[in-house]
Amino acid sequence: MIYDIDYEINKYIDEQADCYVSFHDLLKQNHLTFEKAKQRVKKFKEKFYGLLSKHSISSKNLSATCYDLMEHISKQPNNTDLQYLYFCIITDFGLLSETNTHDRTEEQEIRNYLHQNDPLQELTAFLKLQSDNSRKLNELREYLRNPVQIKHIECTEESDLLYHLTIQHTFLYESVGNEVYKDNLNALLMHINSDEKLKIIKPYVIFAVLARKTGMMQNREHFMPNLKAVFQYQDYNIYSDNGKNFNRYQSELELYDHLRRSYFDDNYIDIPFCDFCFANLSPLSEWYYLNCEPNEDIPMTLGRKIITSMPESFPMILSYEDYGKLDENEIQMYCDAEEKLKEKMLRTAEKFLKI
Repeated sequence: MIYDIDYEINKYIDEQADCYVSFHDLLKQNHLTFEKAKQRVKKFKEKFYGLLSKHSISSKNLSATCYDLMEHISKQPNNTDLQYLYFCIITDFGLLSETNTHDRTEEQEIRNYLHQNDPLQELTAFLKLQSDNSRKLNELREYLRNPVQIKHIECTEESDLLYHLTIQHTFLYESVGNEVYKDNLNALLMHINSDEKLKIIKPYVIFAVLARKTGMMQNREHFMPNLKAVFQYQDYNIYSDNGKNFNRYQSELELYDHLRRSYFDDNYIDIPFCDFCFANLSPLSEWYYLNCEPNEDIPMTLGRKIITSMPESFPMILSYEDYGKLDENEIQMYCDAEEKLKEKMLRTAEKFLKI
């Protein structure tokens, strides 16, 4: 496909016009004067380029900076300076890039900074939460190496509520009136409630068992799943629909969301940890964002969070003027190079977490 730079520019302008805020109102919303905003921009750029210099990362151009940074991250994935630089680059709306700088006004610099600031802060906080939950997951996996003593804890009421909740979902319709399913669900709940480590992540555990071991839960008497397995990655075919699997995925997503909402106000449940496991231990979350209108707050992986935070223009290697001087083959060559760089940068983010 030939890249039409004029079309893309006009499309972007139309999109931005729909959400335009006057510069005066923008400063007011952020409790800034023009001078304070300029100082913020100055400090932000000084910090960014100072960290590049500190770690001997090239600032020659975007491509050189990215490839140099990726090389450093491969050796020091937990270095917070490198993580910060990565998020600065991936959320840059034009402030940090040397491309198209010659006609940039102070207002444009401030707008780009304010546009970037929120996603930068969000990504930084998101990675911190993901890192904490990655540690919890690895600790839980280690804990589950040892057998758990199951206590006979009365949970008939909770089990009955879960039964009526779960049978509302299409892939569990065969559980309606199924006594084997009811007994297995009650036994699973007793197991979870007997263990303080599992109890805090109950919505995820119930979801994962029902999604992964549906037939066993419905048909095998006295079935008790291996709970260590639900904390390992389960692959799905998320790229092609065989007429059944996509409908099933939709139903499973709805089940997790229903369970999550049912336990959301329970202070004992660690909802962020549940969300982390849901998003990272199967590709269901990614399937949702690839195939559905994202109008629900389905938990994301770090990679998907980055994709939703980066500007559509990332990474623009050449200026608009330079693109205008190229023929179609040359434009395609640079577009391919940009796509390759984007893919490599996204893969680099995987190194931040040990899952």
